[in-house]
Amino acid sequence: MSETPDKPSKGWDAVLPRICSWGHFKCKDTGFEFLFFNLHMDHIGTKARVESAFLVQQKMKEFGTKLPAILTGDFNVDQTHSSYEALVAQGVLCDSYVTSDFRFALNGTFNGFDPNSFTDSRIDHIFVSPSFHVKKYGVLTDSYRSIKGTGEKANVKDFPKEIDIQAYQARVPSDHFPVKVELEFDKRRQK
Repeated sequence: MSETPDKPSKGWDAVLPRICSWGHFKCKDTGFEFLFFNLHMDHIGTKARVESAFLVQQKMKEFGTKLPAILTGDFNVDQTHSSYEALVAQGVLCDSYVTSDFRFALNGTFNGFDPNSFTDSRIDHIFVSPSFHVKKYGVLTDSYRSIKGTGEKANVKDFPKEIDIQAYQARVPSDHFPVKVELEFDKRRQK
């Protein structure tokens, strides 16, 4: 994502080269077609994020204005940033969090590898065309446990002394929690 999007390059004030992958999909059974985009915006470049938001929407129009679209990714900004506003202001895309009928795990998406962290900031988003009905939205905050490896015993009261209970450490597989949506296409809502 840059001023020269057809050539690998860093754009605007970005620290790293950033990309957006996309695909045109067609359901064999129904013939339903849609566009799917996934990106990773720069973590430092403020201008790069805003310009990337406009560039992605421009490319969506070039690839198929009549086709519904889904845009996912690590946007590196939350719902209060100008690049977020650039994506939703024109009504071409809707934030699935905002339009969902049901939300679960109301947590932000960045965790910094700490399973006990909490934030309201959602930096990983799923945007959809208005023709999609978002039935469910969720941030998957599951973690897994592994032995600390320090020989530390678990802080458990009232258990038989003959049982060796070691301390576990909660872990997450990524510094971001995954986002999940359940979508339904509604022809009547198509622009």
